[in-house]
Amino acid sequence: MRDSRLPLFAGIVLFWTYRILVLWADPGPGGPPGAAALLAGTGAALGLGALQARALAWRGSLGNLAAQAVLAYAPLLVLGGAWRPAAPLLMASVLMLAAPARVRLPAAASIVAAEFVIRAMWLPDAGTGYAIWAAVVTLTGGLQFLALARLGHLVRALEATRTELAARRAAGERLRIARGLRAELGRRLSAAAASADPAEITAAARAALARARSVADDYRDRSLAAEIEAARTVLAASGVPVRVEADAAVPPAPRADAALAGVLRRTVVAALRDGRPDGCVIECRTGPGGPERLRVAFSGPVPPFAEPLAASSAEIAGLGGRLAAGPAVEAEIPRARAWTGGPVGAAPWLAFAVLLVLELDHLGTVATSVLMAREAGVAVDPARLAVAAVALPLVAALQLYHVLPRGEARPRRWALPAQIALILAAFAVAGPLVPAAYGGLPATYGGLVAGVVLLNVRPPWSWAAAAALLLMPFPLLYGARPPAVVLLSVLASAAFMISVHALGRLPVTAARLDRARGELARTSVLRERLRIARDVHDLLGSQLSAIIIRGGIAAGPADGARLAELAGAALATVRSIGAEPAPLRLAAEVESARDLLGAAGARVRVTVAEPPAAVAALFAVVLRESVTNVVRHARARRCEISITPVRLRVSNDGAPRAGARRTRRGEAGGAGLANLRSRAAEAGGALAVEHADGRFTLTVEVPDAGPSDPARLGGDADGVDPVAGAQLGHR
Repeated sequence: MRDSRLPLFAGIVLFWTYRILVLWADPGPGGPPGAAALLAGTGAALGLGALQARALAWRGSLGNLAAQAVLAYAPLLVLGGAWRPAAPLLMASVLMLAAPARVRLPAAASIVAAEFVIRAMWLPDAGTGYAIWAAVVTLTGGLQFLALARLGHLVRALEATRTELAARRAAGERLRIARGLRAELGRRLSAAAASADPAEITAAARAALARARSVADDYRDRSLAAEIEAARTVLAASGVPVRVEADAAVPPAPRADAALAGVLRRTVVAALRDGRPDGCVIECRTGPGGPERLRVAFSGPVPPFAEPLAASSAEIAGLGGRLAAGPAVEAEIPRARAWTGGPVGAAPWLAFAVLLVLELDHLGTVATSVLMAREAGVAVDPARLAVAAVALPLVAALQLYHVLPRGEARPRRWALPAQIALILAAFAVAGPLVPAAYGGLPATYGGLVAGVVLLNVRPPWSWAAAAALLLMPFPLLYGARPPAVVLLSVLASAAFMISVHALGRLPVTAARLDRARGELARTSVLRERLRIARDVHDLLGSQLSAIIIRGGIAAGPADGARLAELAGAALATVRSIGAEPAPLRLAAEVESARDLLGAAGARVRVTVAEPPAAVAALFAVVLRESVTNVVRHARARRCEISITPVRLRVSNDGAPRAGARRTRRGEAGGAGLANLRSRAAEAGGALAVEHADGRFTLTVEVPDAGPSDPARLGGDADGVDPVAGAQLGHR
């Protein structure tokens, strides 16, 4: 639905158009008022429509309600009974007011009671039946417009908060990861920063680096299905027979999926770390109706799993599940409940309740028309009354069956033809149950059924069928020449059609928007995990690698002090996660590169032409990772670093021959270069590597954004701004 306010606006326009036309065409038993009174009533109706559209679509104020009350009741002084009940939308506006329920509910009830008192005591000419009808119309009409307004507000609120929810979830995930990283790495790095012993600092950095790599792996995009295939491949390559029994028909929920994937990966890594089991069985059950279970059992010697799975145990406990790390690893996570309540869960039932009230309103209208006719001494045909008494409740039951909350499921195909046949039979057989002056069988029944047709039949057939249902009751009820004033009921019938369609469609729209919000939030959380995984590897990993490399060549107390300083910088990086992002400074990274390469015994040549700020932030990250890789993986004697406004080039000799170095997940040959390629691509550029004749060259090029658009590279390619904690290790 393009704008959720449209059904509300259409209903208000039709309501007041109908009332104005009836005012002029059928002033009632008191005779036609004067032209001035009719014009005054028309002006009041137009003013009420404008005020009520404002109050219901955007929420009103006390001043708005006071003006509505004056315009709703003042015309009674000059028009008397010709002024039909005008308070339904006033009641809806009162209920939409931002006030406590203890204020709104009595005020709304007093409006309904006042309508009855006015018609029964002040204007009693139309009889008690008419007074009852006026009160019922005020109640049901008010609830009808209240539901349209509330559901419209819900849909717009869901649309407006899609990105807000995603940002909130991403921030929550960032803080959760930050707490975990600080707990995992903070203690080790704090001890290292306080130490002066190079060996102790290096050992702490090595342990922290191993944990950082594990964390980076854990926070990558994890899928249980992908981990099952990876485990099958790794175990088979290690000579371990593996059998997988997985129910992949229904994928687990995203958080459960990631948690179970982490359990499987850590279990397999722990089992292969110290030996080779004789066999492995992986069982996974994620079918509907029960909890999500993973069981990994090895035959033969296996190490204890409690320590390697400590992080997984905490994660699964946070999801309300349990993890048993005995000889066989078993994880179980309860399924999330399908219905979580709240406005979205309650929306279909709100719509259903209002549609139930509309059906009771129509049945009550028939009953009051019979009562009014009998009060006037008009005979009512018992046979027609019996047909109406049987057919109309069946029509109401089928109407409610069509709008019964059932998610995206559709009602049985026979129900709609049966409902149409029943209402047409009621019109044809029960006919004018009582003379038209007393109401009789409402022609607006056609509008109720037409709304169901619009819900369940595809256009253009639905439009044709709905139009036929709007018009067909009139010749069946009133013959070939129905009174002109009766034909005005087609407007009321159209208003009911719009209401039924909107009340059936808006809850579905709200549910779809809510699912889209949840999916966007889950995507944002995954994106945040990937960001942090990448940055933990590229930035924190580089800092820790630098400590390990320097520790290997440390010779005295001065070196210990420098290592402690580097450990303090790494600790600051860990603590900065969750804070506002601070990009690395290229100049500082160039100096750090000179220092690190020089300490490793390499001659360094650097040429720099300062790039724009956004490009410099990218080049700083790439330079840090590249230099770390040079020192870790090559026996470089010469290294050249060239920086221009659009290009970074790092070239070194002493590189191992292609394919000679084994890579594993988390090292430069794996996630490192992949992360750098991802960063370059986000900036609209590209990363290229060349490995020939013992020389390794890494080049990153970005487009020349020009001086007028230096911020082209300041955000992600998908338009999402950097989030807090996305750049780690600022110094």
